[in-house]
Amino acid sequence: MPGLLHDVLARRAAAHPAAPAFTVDGVGTLDYLSWHLGARRVAAGLSARGARPGERVVLAFEDGDWLRFVTCFMGVLAAGGVAVPVRAPVPPAHLSSTAARVGAAGLVAGEKPQGVAFGGWVADAADLAATPPSPETAPRAETDPAAVILTSGTTGAAKAVLSSHSSLTDDWPQDGDVPAAQLNALFTAVAIGTNAAQSVLKSCLINGVHVVLGQPFAPERLAELIDEHRVSAMSLVPTTARLAVAALRAQGRAPARIRSVVSSSAPLDQPTVDGLAEVFPRARIFNVYTIAEGGAGLQHRCLPGRPPALGRLGGDARVVDGTGRDVAPGQVGELWLRDTGPALSYLEPAGTAETGTRYLADGWIATGDLCRLGDDALVYFVERADDVIVSGGLNIASATVEAALRTHPAVREVAVFGVPHTALGRAVAAAVVMEPPGEPAAGLRDHCAQRLPGSHVPVDIVVLDELPVTPNGKVRKRLLAEDYVRAQRTEATQKPEDEVERTVFAAFRATLAAGPIQRDSDFFRLGGHSLLATRLAAELERRTGRSVKPALVLRHPRAGDLSDALRRSWRTP
Repeated sequence: MPGLLHDVLARRAAAHPAAPAFTVDGVGTLDYLSWHLGARRVAAGLSARGARPGERVVLAFEDGDWLRFVTCFMGVLAAGGVAVPVRAPVPPAHLSSTAARVGAAGLVAGEKPQGVAFGGWVADAADLAATPPSPETAPRAETDPAAVILTSGTTGAAKAVLSSHSSLTDDWPQDGDVPAAQLNALFTAVAIGTNAAQSVLKSCLINGVHVVLGQPFAPERLAELIDEHRVSAMSLVPTTARLAVAALRAQGRAPARIRSVVSSSAPLDQPTVDGLAEVFPRARIFNVYTIAEGGAGLQHRCLPGRPPALGRLGGDARVVDGTGRDVAPGQVGELWLRDTGPALSYLEPAGTAETGTRYLADGWIATGDLCRLGDDALVYFVERADDVIVSGGLNIASATVEAALRTHPAVREVAVFGVPHTALGRAVAAAVVMEPPGEPAAGLRDHCAQRLPGSHVPVDIVVLDELPVTPNGKVRKRLLAEDYVRAQRTEATQKPEDEVERTVFAAFRATLAAGPIQRDSDFFRLGGHSLLATRLAAELERRTGRSVKPALVLRHPRAGDLSDALRRSWRTP
């Protein structure tokens, strides 16, 4: 079998040149031959820039730029390099530190970034794609590294997990025949730089799946895309699953073509399962549990009206207590998985952390997830054992956000924690103690936005006189989260002050399907995200006849603050 992923692409291109590999809604379709030739052009461009086999190359692309991303990904591999995907846009400082930390020799971006400095070269994807293709590829072994996935850990710095070529081609048929390209398609909306994205890329190559991507995800387009591209399977995260359910319900659609729905990257809840069963009545719904570090993984078919499990215990999965002993049914312990495939590893030694995902002796991987063992040997997710917040399918290390907030001169103490969120499942929130006391927290979200990816910026930052701590001095983050939720439930309802506020409140209700709105009502806390920010801006424009930019909504998520900002912008000549 081919031991190198780009050799698999070459064989796909020879066997099924015109078969569609990827379609991005609103962008276009990439067939296997075009993908192969594009990758060879990128490989030639990298070689011309002095890239050498074994060197790591950061690939910074936005989700909607998937076609160029996968072309550059395979181009890096064909040049003998190691691809390090990073989801853009990110602040230049964050991109620079990421490239330096993984020891990258170069960086390729969809749009050439400004202000990035890490000691390596920077290239534009368009420039590489203009290079004549090279028929030769760099010699590599199947055990050589092919890609690095960055996954959050408890230390605040993302862990870098190395995947070899063999780990990406281990499912290729042993007889070497090229499996036929599939007639039906898979729909997904995965984020670049995630383990799910790498799995989708692998599935396209190994299984011949036509992958249809909704980037950005527009749930109102879903039914049309299913019909247009013969979609029969869906791969979602709980966030996009909930948006899909809401959109299809509103349209009165229940696509019978869908036969399989897979949810991964974050815990799936029962209401979402019930909704998926309603709008996809002929589909089997699966909760899939995997981690970037490898391991056997778990899978469970979910049924309406029953709490969704991660899967069933077997020889390759255990739930253990603090001493490493298997727990009894009904008890909570940490989930361990046996690494059954080609060995993966961290780029740097992970130390001796006692929580978080980590490699153990004898081929076991501790996941960092606390789970309850049911009487029927089913495993049910409870919470993370460390400070990683799973938000919208992304792992966000609390320490990363705390480190950014601590760089603000007025922040004396900070604690970051997860809170319930309608769309994301969990969202990032922060509590701060200011110095001097009484100093306003205005500008802290902007401070974070300049230093962190958008997914890491807290949806809310509350100011406290002091942080609650345990007797040994550890911050009681669970108490902070409980107090936060309790405070949101008891906020008094306020009446709008003027016509601008009345319009903003009405637009909030219409866009977010929310109940009573007040000045402190927070767009993100009510389930808002970047797509809904665009809709809220459009709704405000429709109601007022004035221009409203989505960025204004994201910058001023509270209804009262947005009203004030609109008044100021409309008064400006």
